[in-house]
Amino acid sequence: MKHIYSILMLISLLFVGTACEDDYRDMVFFTGDAPIYQIGTCDNLIGSVNLYLSKPEGIIVGVDGGDGNYSIVNGEDAIVTAAFVKSESGYQRIQIIPKAEGETGITVRDGSGSSTLLRVKVDECLKLIWSKKKDGIVVTGEATEEQKKNIADAFTDFFTVKVGGRYEMIPDNESEMWEKGTLRVRPDDSAIAPMIGRYERGPVVDGEVERLGLLFKYNDEEHFYTFNGPDLTRMSVMEYMDFWEDVTEVCPVEVPVGCKVYHVERLSPYNQSINN
Repeated sequence: MKHIYSILMLISLLFVGTACEDDYRDMVFFTGDAPIYQIGTCDNLIGSVNLYLSKPEGIIVGVDGGDGNYSIVNGEDAIVTAAFVKSESGYQRIQIIPKAEGETGITVRDGSGSSTLLRVKVDECLKLIWSKKKDGIVVTGEATEEQKKNIADAFTDFFTVKVGGRYEMIPDNESEMWEKGTLRVRPDDSAIAPMIGRYERGPVVDGEVERLGLLFKYNDEEHFYTFNGPDLTRMSVMEYMDFWEDVTEVCPVEVPVGCKVYHVERLSPYNQSINN
């Protein structure tokens, strides 16, 4: 009988321990009213955020998990500050305020010593930055290899933006990133001040074909780009994108009849590196 009682006690303790484990979650940061944990759904758990000095109010995020006895350990106070604000929907909230450009982290600890880290990057404003990785000339139509070479050589040092330069697209409306906005152009990788221009999305006519593209205006220049080459191939924006520009009319040397000349810029989202 004593053995049966001991076994029942062990089983009871096991159930109690399991229940305690179920009540304890690892700490997480989340957006929205409440954290979404369901597998197979669009969860709202986050490990990093991007903030902008153009939005000085920052962001409010929620914290869940742990024992609920939270404390904040700020990273670089010169970059961001973080503080608890009023709880909502039963969850503790933290407001993170951007102070200067840079990257840092916000750590939240609970009473047991467990912790979680939120990585924070602060930029000047929302912008899409393209870094120029490669530059090339493509000639379509009936042209000899010698003619193609002569055309390519004629465009040496022809274009303002060199490999290593970049374009910064700052939208007028953040919800319409590609529509129109301010364009900053850095011709190379030097620290000189950028050229300021404009960009806008619109149709680009290539022969009898009309394609959606971008117009870049800067330095008294206009460049009409499409994202498809003559064979309608599209490059993946995840790694890089090829911007195609018809430069037949401005070619410094004679172009064979029936041929077209394209300037192709291979651009990569800034800070991504490619080997292609």
